[in-house]
Amino acid sequence: MKESIATAALLAAVLAGTTAHAQQTVVKTKTKSAKNAKAAAALPPAPLAGPPASGPAGPPPPPPAGGPRGENGPGPKGGPGGPKGGQVHVLSDVRGTLTSYQARNDEQVYDAFVLRPEGSAAPDTIHFPRHLGQQLTSAAKAGSSITVSGFRQAGPDGRSRFHFVSLTSGGQTVRDTPPVRPTTPLAEESATVRGTISQLRRGPKGEIKSLVLSDQSILQLPPRAVEQLADKLTTGASIEATGTLRGAHAGEALATTTPTRVVRAETLTLGGNKYLVR
Repeated sequence: MKESIATAALLAAVLAGTTAHAQQTVVKTKTKSAKNAKAAAALPPAPLAGPPASGPAGPPPPPPAGGPRGENGPGPKGGPGGPKGGQVHVLSDVRGTLTSYQARNDEQVYDAFVLRPEGSAAPDTIHFPRHLGQQLTSAAKAGSSITVSGFRQAGPDGRSRFHFVSLTSGGQTVRDTPPVRPTTPLAEESATVRGTISQLRRGPKGEIKSLVLSDQSILQLPPRAVEQLADKLTTGASIEATGTLRGAHAGEALATTTPTRVVRAETLTLGGNKYLVR
């Protein structure tokens, strides 16, 4: 009987020890897990999956030769390795007599003069920027002896043309310089014109550039609008248009005392339809 009681007591002691050890193991496991979680939170995030790196980062690649694109290097503003433009022309001086000024545009603004070179019977037409008109007509009148400096280059039509650089007459020299920007923007005036088309003015390739109306006003259209309305732009057709009236620009010299009314079209009424011109 005593042996049975002793055996039972021993078994109970063993079970109690096992339970206590298990509880201690659970507590230690929880404590270790908590510590591991805190350590993981302190670490930096793992990098995303991706292609393997090719090697250690090196210095950035050198810029392309000739400078950044669009400044002094290849690009819309500069030639390969050179400044904007970058072309070299051989200048020459031509002496002769200025016979007349011409206005080859809708606005009747002087933009060329006829030069009869010394020792040559063939006259030459010299084009110049419009904003130089007042300076040139003041420095050299028709019949004046002049010296023109410039260079020759083939135009879009393949014909050789003399490009104006400067003109000297009687001690005065007019050079091709950029126009002076106005201190205040030019005010645009709205206008409405109506009538019939009396003339189609065309460019050197036969394309329609503008319309002369029955009241002598001139209506200018962009090339795309001319293409779309080509079958309706005929002499005698009735037309009404609204747009912007072109004003005088600084430095220009007019070929007529009565300024030509030139309108850049914004809307058109033609053939029973109204069009928006963009």
